Amino acid sequence: LEGTWYTTAIAADNVDTIEEEGPLRLYVRELTCSEGCNKLGVTFYVNANGQCSKTTITGYMQEDGKYRTQFEGDDRFKPVHATPDNIVFISQNVDRAGRTTNLIFVVGKGQPLTPEQYEKLEEFAKERNISTENIRNVLAT
Repeated sequence: LEGTWYTTAIAADNVDTIEEEGPLRLYVRELTCSEGCNKLGVTFYVNANGQCSKTTITGYMQEDGKYRTQFEGDDRFKPVHATPDNIVFISQNVDRAGRTTNLIFVVGKGQPLTPEQYEKLEEFAKERNISTENIRNVLAT
């Protein structure tokens, strides 16, 4: 998991959270593991109020195998598929108002998804009850 990664695509059931300047539209840049990967550091940028700000969070492994951290509320996330080129994460955010958003993040090495990879992402989004219209390709942003 460790190394330089770039957010390629994001999907969410509450699509407003991942639109331009949405609070959960994260531009991942680096993943770091420590303590046998019981801690996962994620460095990313968010664009809010016209400002791009660098943020690093640390996810702490929970008993259920998911990492937990605080960012825009309570977050739980887990890598569910990894190849040398891409990692797919599922994530659940519960914001301060109690609204739950289920997300999929695809991070890669800077290449857009192939048509076959995009098709797999669409299938996975459907399995997670996320509309395929809610998938955002963010690599070029």
